[in-house]
Amino acid sequence: MYELLEQVAAHFQINLSEIQVEPIQHGKLQKHNVCRYKIGTESFLLKQHDITVPVTESGFTPFQIERYTLSTLHRGGHHVPKIVWESEQHNTLVLAWCGDETLDSLAQNKSETDLMPVLNTILHEMCQLETFFMKNREQFLPYVFHFNFKKTLYLLIQQGKKTVGYLQHLSKTPLTDSRKKHLDSAWTILSNRLLEAPTTLDSLDYQAHNIVIDGEAPFFIDYASIGWDSQERRLVQFFNSIGAYQEGGNFVSLLNRELVEIYSEWVVQHREDSPVTDIIARVDAHHLLFYLTVVHKIIEAVARPDASENKNLMKSWGDMRLRFQRAVSLIINVGLSDDVNINLIREMIGEFHADTS
Repeated sequence: MYELLEQVAAHFQINLSEIQVEPIQHGKLQKHNVCRYKIGTESFLLKQHDITVPVTESGFTPFQIERYTLSTLHRGGHHVPKIVWESEQHNTLVLAWCGDETLDSLAQNKSETDLMPVLNTILHEMCQLETFFMKNREQFLPYVFHFNFKKTLYLLIQQGKKTVGYLQHLSKTPLTDSRKKHLDSAWTILSNRLLEAPTTLDSLDYQAHNIVIDGEAPFFIDYASIGWDSQERRLVQFFNSIGAYQEGGNFVSLLNRELVEIYSEWVVQHREDSPVTDIIARVDAHHLLFYLTVVHKIIEAVARPDASENKNLMKSWGDMRLRFQRAVSLIINVGLSDDVNINLIREMIGEFHADTS
């Protein structure tokens, strides 16, 4: 670290003693590979990549992917951090400071109404980023991380269906043959809708913690991996706060029908010739699947608390009972579409939950 600091000081033409280094907290957790540099009244973010081996077929490392992507997006006028200095030797970037709060932390402390102006701005910038990646896809392709979206989504869908079955099992109320047939049919339609949807090129690390807010200006900050995925899946995960490592943190959904309709209308104008209602239903289905995945993780953690990954999850999320209740509540109460099949699944989960309360 000392050698790295010396190089940074040399770049800024200052003495090493003029650099003040501060850790960056993710709630109660101190992040190990990033820190804040203060030089006078200015702040910068230093990010050192842990993975130093190539992760693409073209042989690029996460450092090289992020360096290229951030610089290209910044030149294109997008809300991403500006690279101030770089060291390939140390796999390190020094970035302009973009703000003290993330969307994740703000969502834990502010109402959806208070956040609506910045949420609209985030949504607009997300759509603009999609357009930029698509227009410049050829130059980004060598930097694409291999990610089998279809396989990952298929496994999540299968897991989601099992989770619905587990929630039904908890209620100790058996389904009639007719109700089971309706549930299976609705789940098949949901699955096909998601598996047949197009993918877009963008970041593969999409979470509310990776949107930093400066006033009402949002910055998308993590591009160590880019690849093909569902943009509706990105939307759902960007607009849902996890509140990990935060005192009293819990899940917060920032999506509402107004935002989803704005997004869906943009999609049919710029990406695909589909009914707006189909796009809205895709977002709603991803939202439902996201929280079924959350419920599955909670069930796994409680069932096997000694497994290292579950210990980490429970440390991150805190009270798992409260987390479970909140996740199920969001499944039942956040309906982003009028799709009959998604709402059938949602209503049946609500009935299962009522039977166990």
